[in-house]
Amino acid sequence: MLKLLSIGAGGALLAACAPATPAAPAATEAPAAPAATEAPAAPKPTEAPKPTEAPAATAGPMKNSVGKVLPEDAAPPELQVYVTAGSGSPGQFMDISASVYNRAPLADMYGVPLTRINKDFELVPGAAKEWKVSEDGLTWTFTLRDDIVWSDDTPLTADDFVATFRYMADPKSAYDFTWYYSKGSGNIKNFDEVVAGKIPVEELGVRKGANDYELIIETSEVTPYLPRLFMFAMPLQAKALAAHGPAYNSNPATCVSCGPFIVKEFSPTRIEIVANPKAADDIKPFLERIIAVPFPDAFQAYQAGQVDFTSIGNAAQVDAVLNDPQLSAQATPDVGDFRTDYFFFDVTKPPFDNLKFRQALSHLLDRDSIVKFITKPLLARPAYSFLAPGFPAANGEALKEIQRYDPELAKQLYAESGVKVDKLLLQMRGDLEGYFGKEITQAYADSIKQNLGIEVEVKSVPQKDYMADLLKRTPDGKPDTTIDFGYISYGMDYLDPSNMLTVMKGSDLGGRHTWNNKEYQDLLAKAGPMTDIEERTKLYQQAEKLMVEECAFIFCIHRTPVNLWKPYIKGAPMEPGKINTNRGVAWPNVNAMNNSASEIYIANNVLEYRKNIP
Repeated sequence: MLKLLSIGAGGALLAACAPATPAAPAATEAPAAPAATEAPAAPKPTEAPKPTEAPAATAGPMKNSVGKVLPEDAAPPELQVYVTAGSGSPGQFMDISASVYNRAPLADMYGVPLTRINKDFELVPGAAKEWKVSEDGLTWTFTLRDDIVWSDDTPLTADDFVATFRYMADPKSAYDFTWYYSKGSGNIKNFDEVVAGKIPVEELGVRKGANDYELIIETSEVTPYLPRLFMFAMPLQAKALAAHGPAYNSNPATCVSCGPFIVKEFSPTRIEIVANPKAADDIKPFLERIIAVPFPDAFQAYQAGQVDFTSIGNAAQVDAVLNDPQLSAQATPDVGDFRTDYFFFDVTKPPFDNLKFRQALSHLLDRDSIVKFITKPLLARPAYSFLAPGFPAANGEALKEIQRYDPELAKQLYAESGVKVDKLLLQMRGDLEGYFGKEITQAYADSIKQNLGIEVEVKSVPQKDYMADLLKRTPDGKPDTTIDFGYISYGMDYLDPSNMLTVMKGSDLGGRHTWNNKEYQDLLAKAGPMTDIEERTKLYQQAEKLMVEECAFIFCIHRTPVNLWKPYIKGAPMEPGKINTNRGVAWPNVNAMNNSASEIYIANNVLEYRKNIP
């Protein structure tokens, strides 16, 4: 089903200079883009540190501090430390159920989600060991494991999940990802009504079943893909949430975890988490610690042996990797989260309420030049639609002509639109600077100026503030954003077209954008519950074609990320899979949603590469 980029991790990365064919989130919005940094003028080739003798092997199998037997080729427990680049201004929360866009580095290590995904994005059990749906398709029963306990010795029960869902729906929480469970997406019964403050949280369609380990979730319509959403259903402990609020895991003194790690230190300059001794046996990690430290340039920190993982984020880094045999051998192309970067308009406000004006702008984005000269073909491919190649129902080639680069047609449409405007403000979400955002938005601004004579000011806004503005609503639920012309991205939350396409379902249905098209919404509603894959795909493709024609969104690039992993990072999640065919942990990277945080380890050759632990 998926045609994917496949380049061996051991070398031959030079071949990747040809346009790649990738298959996500994020949050997240899936994982965030690498932090923006100044591109190094002339990166120096990486020199391999001189080998250092590893500590002598001990008799019998090694165990770490939480009693987990280490693999035979593992380094001793004191070297089981994974180091990654943090942020100088970390987010406030450590759990995706508390916030998606205001999370800190090393979030989502402190619970066990209701369901999980494996390396190939296949659904596997999480806190729920099994589930079933009623004959009418509206009531789901999840049976929870009874061997998962929090670090304060209280069991994980249905009450914790009920409290978590109620927190997310409660309008007082102002949760920033409510669309995910609302009508047209998760379809959880009464979710929209609770968010709007029309009914109390007690009437939400999430409740405890016949015992402590039975969770009942009701939907307003048939939603066969519902369990796939619940890798993001990371439980907050009901008791800690009530006592300390949703940020309790940001404070080591109040942190309570049933996941693989516990927070030891949380500050702008360092976040450190340690293995949770109370975790269930299969959840206990091999690693002793994970550390996130901010560096001015994560790529240079990787070159210097200061971090174990990073992603390539600019053209200078591409050149550095391609010209360095050691870095080239460690670089692994990845399907990521099928992320697409795109421009959008608030179609309720002039001049963007004018279709011909939007069409004119759509023909001024030179995607081929952006990929050739800015991102390089290694890290992106031109996007003429939302769904990236390899994603279910993707149909980009068939839609390519609709928003093709054609300056003369743009000038004609602009004249026909009757719009007269001298200046526009283009606001970019700040995290996109880490993936060529500054260069891409300026190139687009220059094209608009050159062809239409309209000045475009480009402004970068921090991600947290940007999303708060984009999702701002009036007391009666109407959009109240000041972002009329924006640049943003989205990657999958689960591998199904219902996920990506419902991001664009419109603000009337809890979506992030103001484009509310009834025909589009009806197509999504009809396709969602269908089990006939061929007919379902046709409906989703009709919906995407309509979206592209309306030009409320101008799609720019599909990302094809390349990650760097130190050779001593090992474990099952690092092995090639059916979709991610190269070495490396798949999206959403190292955390508890895919159990990779429990399964990776440091191999006994670590001292050949790592000089010290920060």
